[in-house]
Amino acid sequence: MDLDTLNERQREAVTAPDGPVLVVAGAGSGKTRVLTTRIAWLLEERRVDPWSVLAFTFTNKAAREMRERVDALVGGSRAPSWVGTFHATGVRILRREGAALGLDPSFSIYDTDDSTRLLKKVLGDLGLDPKQYVPQQLRAAVSRWKNEDVSPAQAARDAADFREEKAAAVYAAYEKGLRASNACDFDDLILRTVHLLEEHDDVRLRLAGRFRHVLVDEFQDTNPLQLILVRALSSVHGNVFAVGDDDQSIYSWRGACIENMLDFEQHFGGAAVVRLEQNYRSTGNILAAANAVIAHNVRRKGKNLWTLDGPGAPLGIETVGDEEDEADRVVDLVRAQTAAGGNRGDVTVLYRTNAQSRALEDALRRATVPYQIVGATAFYERREVRDVLAYLKLVNNPRDAMSALRVLNVPKRRIGDASAARLVEIAEAEGLSLGEAAARPGLLESHLNAPTCERIRGFFGLVAGWRTALAETPVPELVERIVEQIDYVRHLEEDDPLSAPARNENVAELINGAYAFQEQSDGGTLAQFLEQTALVADADTARDDLGVVRLMTVHAAKGLEFPVVVVSGVEENLMPHASNLDDEAALEEERRLFYVALTRARQRVHLLHARMRRRYGQRELCAPSRFLAEIPAELTARSGESLRVVQPSLSSFLWGKDAAPPAHAPGRRREPAPGIRAASAPRLRAVDWHDDVSQEDVVFRVGQHVAHPTLGAGIVARVEGQGEGLKLSVDFPGGARKHFLARFARLRPLD
Repeated sequence: MDLDTLNERQREAVTAPDGPVLVVAGAGSGKTRVLTTRIAWLLEERRVDPWSVLAFTFTNKAAREMRERVDALVGGSRAPSWVGTFHATGVRILRREGAALGLDPSFSIYDTDDSTRLLKKVLGDLGLDPKQYVPQQLRAAVSRWKNEDVSPAQAARDAADFREEKAAAVYAAYEKGLRASNACDFDDLILRTVHLLEEHDDVRLRLAGRFRHVLVDEFQDTNPLQLILVRALSSVHGNVFAVGDDDQSIYSWRGACIENMLDFEQHFGGAAVVRLEQNYRSTGNILAAANAVIAHNVRRKGKNLWTLDGPGAPLGIETVGDEEDEADRVVDLVRAQTAAGGNRGDVTVLYRTNAQSRALEDALRRATVPYQIVGATAFYERREVRDVLAYLKLVNNPRDAMSALRVLNVPKRRIGDASAARLVEIAEAEGLSLGEAAARPGLLESHLNAPTCERIRGFFGLVAGWRTALAETPVPELVERIVEQIDYVRHLEEDDPLSAPARNENVAELINGAYAFQEQSDGGTLAQFLEQTALVADADTARDDLGVVRLMTVHAAKGLEFPVVVVSGVEENLMPHASNLDDEAALEEERRLFYVALTRARQRVHLLHARMRRRYGQRELCAPSRFLAEIPAELTARSGESLRVVQPSLSSFLWGKDAAPPAHAPGRRREPAPGIRAASAPRLRAVDWHDDVSQEDVVFRVGQHVAHPTLGAGIVARVEGQGEGLKLSVDFPGGARKHFLARFARLRPLD
């Protein structure tokens, strides 16, 4: 077959001799082409039988594309049939060989909902309260145990307290229920396949003898069980061809283990390593920036991307005032692209968290720029956002039956669908709104039992209370009050502990949006706020010949490429994320995530960072991401405030010893929010600390500089409560945030 279109390193990989081979394939280096051409070369040149080739992918789409590419190369639909995801391959093996484990070939596969239902049944059988032992949390624990290959017996032995003992008992009963139903959950599809191959040598030898060549795509994303599976299925012939990029390993949160790739030569003795470093996607400047940043990571195989194309435009690094300015700047960049003869669809905006899309969506809608959320639901269409908006709509319009029905049992109030339907019938028969029907004495009691009547009245009583307070309560405070009084954060945790943190961020971002609305509208009404959100939520999504701007997280962008990439929120605590600052391994993954963002771009990169950003309604000072300082200055064009990156000292935390954030954002004439002021680093003075320092007379405010006897100087980021219950959140150098009860905090004001 013709290999002349491949470069030298690609040909070396494709034609590598038998044995383990690791292809370290940099972004845009032709990884997929090499993998599919390797399969075609085995079929055509080595005359390998298609049924003896096994290829693992991570998505069904990737498997389908791989088969299509191989067919195009060799013709005649000769692509191997054993090309699929790890889970799909596990199913095929268990259907054929699972009898050795006592598994009937007709076993059912339980999805998340099936698993949760079984766990609820187990809780009932064991007499455990589902409020204390939340099924969704137990499901997450069981999944973690299975992915770590921890049996119910081992979980029971490892239990540290009574609660963990009960969780292990639930796990054991859950497994018994699966076996009784001849069922596997999603995690079993790999775990039980691994057990099958480990416990039954005859099965392993038969399968490993059949598969003469095992190929793995995206090897950096494999978890420990998947590595064991690959080793078992290649144990006879030893021909493993793995392709991946350790610098794009960004999925540890779902079990991916970068060590699988870093230690490949230890797992597969005598392995050959081929590096694909020639890039066919990005300009020289983009590649040089990406190389410089990722070189700061210690745990990597090492490579240096290069291109035959020219250097291209410098990377733009821009300082903006806040998230609203950032969103406006995105609009400007889109317009500049079209003015230069380009296409709106050329521009893709990447961010670290889904919640960041709110301000971007609002700005694009105001500017009538069509956009598309990729890999996630549009902000105002997210379930948690719609729940809170439904409460607000009901407060604003007490006759809004649809909003009432949406949240009548959210969070759960033990008001079932049948009771809700009966309430509707009662109200319609009397010509009343649902709230009016609930409030009329004796009306509900003739149709519903007393506890249900009490719960329905309790719900509408809450709504009535919020409506009464509406005239004196600004919109942001009303949103916060509703979220707090219904304990919505707890509801999210109980509903799905895995997604709760991200969903909670979305609720917090809705609160931020309410504060932004209050500033922009000079204290607008709830009706006006709901009108604004409705116009965004119901926005026309028409497509035209200029295309649409894409919005997505960096995680969702992996494997894709775009002409122009705008990365928003390139700040400490966002990129890198605050949750990963104290762990070196986690911080390296954050750097890999930034590397992925850079290498998505073909022509231009714009990196935006804000001087301040709202968090839970409060404005906080932001420091530029440390990753920006890792890009050589000669590769960049910087605008806005001069770049000062956070360092482990207060002066750099506050943007440098001599630098002070401007009083207003570039391009916008707006005073800072109350309690936030632009200031240079505080003047530190000696303080005589005593254990009995009283703070009763100290008035704290957001943005205030304070000093702590052991933690040093910091900035007050949040003030909550009053009197003895006054709580403070303080940001200290290096991005560390500490929380105090003010009366015990021993904080001294420095200004």
